[in-house]
This record gives sequence, C-alpha cells and structure tokens, in this order.
Amino acid sequence: MKTGWLIAIDDTDNEESIGTGRLARMLAAHLVEQGEVASPSITRHQLLVHPDIPYTSHNSSACIAAPGAADAGDALFESARDFLRAHRHEGANPGLCVARADAIPRALQALARRAQSEVLALAAFDVEVKPFDLRITSDGPTGQGRIGAVCGVALRSTGDDGRFIHLAGIRDLGGRCRVERILSETGVDRIVDEAGADLAPDAEIETRNWIRPDLRDGLAVFRVRREGADWVPATKRIKDDG
Repeated sequence: MKTGWLIAIDDTDNEESIGTGRLARMLAAHLVEQGEVASPSITRHQLLVHPDIPYTSHNSSACIAAPGAADAGDALFESARDFLRAHRHEGANPGLCVARADAIPRALQALARRAQSEVLALAAFDVEVKPFDLRITSDGPTGQGRIGAVCGVALRSTGDDGRFIHLAGIRDLGGRCRVERILSETGVDRIVDEAGADLAPDAEIETRNWIRPDLRDGLAVFRVRREGADWVPATKRIKDDG
C-alpha cells in the first residue's frame, strides 16, 4: 500500500551553506536513488522575515512530497536525518520533519500560518507541536530549523501555499515556449494571467528559464504577466530557489 509522505527541511543556512532549496533537491534525489520515494515534487514556503528571526536571505523552508510505502515513515526519517547530518555546514541549524500527508491536523496548519506573520519562540513552539504525531529532529547550536521544517510540512499539506522548485519537467524547458508544450511536458496543471484566467494553448511565453508554478487549490499553477508584447513569469526570481 502506498501513501503520501511529506519531508520538510529548513537549513537555517549560513553564508557558506548551499541553501535550503538546493539541499532539498539533493535530499529528494538521494531518497529516489535509495528507492524510498518516487516522483517527488518540492515546494518552497515563505515564513516571516523579521529581525528577531535568524535567517540568511529569505527565511524559507522546503517540503518534499512523494508517494511511498505506508510503513515507510521511520525509514524515511532516518535516511533524511543521516543525509542532512552528512551535509550540514558548520554553524547552520537544520531542522527536519517527516509526516504522512493525510495526517496533518488543521491546528498544525494554523500554527504554520502564524509563523508567516508572527515571531514564534522556539520553546513555546515545541510545546504546541508536542501533541502532534510528527517525526522531528534538528541539529546545530540552536536547533532553530525545526520550526521551519514543521511549518513546511503543515503549509504543504494545505495544498494552497508555496512555490514549486522541483516538479517534473520545469527545469528542462527554457526560452520561448507555447502553453500547450509546457502543459504537456511538465507537471504544471494551469497557466494563468494575473487575473487568474487560463491562457490559450497557442499562447507563447518567454519563460526566462524560470517555470516555477505556485501550489494553489492542490494544483501547480504557473502565473504569468504581460511585459510589453510578451508573456513572462509573474514570480520574481530569487536566490534560494536552489
């Protein structure tokens, strides 16, 4: 029997580390190579940027979603934990959370939404998270990354938060592409303008090598905007995409 698993990390990276996004893609590739998951996707989730919160660039976490065996939770957790420990940079405070996609309660989702607008103290956060059935670990001097990791799992489970940094085909296409090609060759479900209207199949997009759909209503939705005569990505490119 297969089920959906969510594996989220927050590297709380320092200036020398490779960043949460790239580390998440490396971890997903490792889990695929080990035969523990198949066809993973990864979303980036934005948390609050505030002077009282330690972060390097954008304070985001990343969540891998993939099918796996129903009893794979412990093995996934151990494999991901060992991988992160092997790739942790000195001074970073990475966190990891592994959970079943269908086992995230609304209360945990609400806590994660708070982390997008409030400064959450680590000790208080640990108390709130304790009743939930999650596999959590953290490393480094503070262990601060477990906040982002838990929130990454919870936000991904809503089906309505984050941006895909890994999804079938999105890093294989570049330059000018017609809508119908993007939809047929990638995991993108919809391509919409800023008003939310779907583009015609023959519409052409100047992708700028940046096809990064949002997770909205459980779908991968690539938003575009007009720039002169061209359709271009509506989302601004940022460093921690990985």
